[in-house]
Formats: sequence, C-alpha cells, structure tokens
Amino acid sequence: MDKITNGTLQEIPIDKIIRNPENPRTIFRQNELDSLIESIRQFGVQVPISVFKKGKNYVIVDGERRWRCSLKLNKKTIPAIIQEEPSPLNNLLLMFNIHALREQWDLFTIAKKLPEVINLLKEEYDKTPTEREIAAKTGLLISQIRRCKVLIDLPDHYKDMLLDELHKPKSKQRLSEDMFLEMEKAITRVEKNIPDAVSSDKNFVRDILIKKYQNEVIDNVVDFRLISKIVGGLKIEDGREELTRKTLKKLFNDNNYSIRSAYQDSVSDLYLEKDFLSRIHSLINRFDSFEPSDLDTDTKLALESLITKATKLLEDE
Repeated sequence: MDKITNGTLQEIPIDKIIRNPENPRTIFRQNELDSLIESIRQFGVQVPISVFKKGKNYVIVDGERRWRCSLKLNKKTIPAIIQEEPSPLNNLLLMFNIHALREQWDLFTIAKKLPEVINLLKEEYDKTPTEREIAAKTGLLISQIRRCKVLIDLPDHYKDMLLDELHKPKSKQRLSEDMFLEMEKAITRVEKNIPDAVSSDKNFVRDILIKKYQNEVIDNVVDFRLISKIVGGLKIEDGREELTRKTLKKLFNDNNYSIRSAYQDSVSDLYLEKDFLSRIHSLINRFDSFEPSDLDTDTKLALESLITKATKLLEDE
C-alpha cells in the first residue's frame, strides 16, 4: 500500500464501488466511451479514480467514466485514491470543481444540480448566495451560472426534450443547449418590449420556433439573435412598433416564414443605414489625420469619386 499526501492509493474491488448519486453528470454516450475502453484494454487505468468509504462500499468522487469502462472490460479491481467522506455540500462542490470546466460535461447536467448547490450554500451562509459566491465555490464562470439558470427555468416538457437530445452523439444533436439558450433570450427580449407579440401561451411560441428549427426553416442557432435586432429597431427609429409587431406575430405562427425573412422585412434597412452612417463618421474622423501632401493619385481619384457620388445623392434628395 502506497501513501500519498491527499489520501490512500489502493487497488480496490470494482464491485465494491458505487456511483455518486450527487454527480451532476448523468449522460455517458457510448461512442465517447469506446476510445477510453480501448485505452484501458491496452494500458490499464493510468489515472486512479477518487472515492470515499461509505459503509462497505466506496462512492466515486472523480472517475466514473474510468469505472464504467473497467466494468465493461470485466476488470476485478481499479486503482483508487481513498479520501475522507465529505459533507453533502463539499461532496457536490468537489465534483463541480473537478469537472465543471471539462469539455465533455453538458451544461444541462450542471444546471440540474445547481439548485441543490444553491440551497446548501443558503444553509451555510444563512442567506441566498450571490452569483459571485456560487462561482467562487463551484469553479463555474458567472456567465455559465446565468446560462444554467435559463435552462433550469425551462418548463419540464422542454427539459425532457433537451435531455433526450443530449443522449444522442454530439454530431446527431439538433436541439442543443445553445439552441434553447438563444431561443429563450430572443423570446424574453420580445416579451419585455412588445408583450402582445407573444401569444398568451408562451409555450406556443416555443413550439413554433422549435418546429421551424427542426424543419430547417430556421437553419442556424445564431439566427435567433436577429429577433433581438428586430426588437432593437424600435430604439433606432420611432414609428416602427406596428410593423415590428406584425412581423413578429407572423414569425410566431405555423408557416415557413423564417427569422431572416422577418429581419429583411422589418429592420434590415435600418441597420444598413446605421452601418453606413457609422462608416461615414469614421471616414470623416480619418480626414483629420491627413495632409494634402499625404495623398497619392489613387487616393485623390477615390476621393473625387466619393465627392461626386455624395453630391449626386444630396441633389437627388
């Protein structure tokens, strides 16, 4: 038996090990396990798992994938570092800090456990923890915590839909976490600014947008951001509310009307003009950094062409 600073390293019987019921990670895709199974078949478990003793068994803190793969290979024992049993809060926080930033973790699995972490921290602090305090304890970024809260607040029907999708290989997933996050952000923006554009049943709008996304009427997750730009057009120019409302109501109905079409029909001209004006101001500011002697022939010709076109635009106004 070897001694190490943070616990005892032993080969322990694999049938004495149980998964940690508090482990946020619940999705283990077979195609992602296959390469690890092959590695363990050839080289064994190179990195010990971490466990704590619970009665006659050992509960996993870190290394459930290695344990699952070893079971598949009918291994009798597995190298493990045995730690002291943590408190319920520390049990959760240990796994969050070990795993939270690992690429293979799905955000939704973290989101499902986050309310439990918040409740345990609330007991410890005797108050609701701030996002900064949650981040410090879990190792999550504040932006990740906010994204988790959006997923937590989804109605159960959509959470089940997302969970079913997450069991598929990544390449076959269509209704991703990002899709739900972008969709919720867009609907919330509309709800705050033009509430009557969203029907009394918010789930109806969700269902329409999901159906359009599945049927590729909406073909890119990023397209949802154009809904926020449609709403944002109200701040660029007054008198657009009725057109915006009409466009969004059409978008939120069962048809082949896409987000990009809604954007083109409502605010694309506004953003084109805004971008054009921004470029003009930028060009004017650049003029101050030049002297006549700095201009070569090509630049002078380009400026003369610009003056001609600008003059014609102003005369035709």
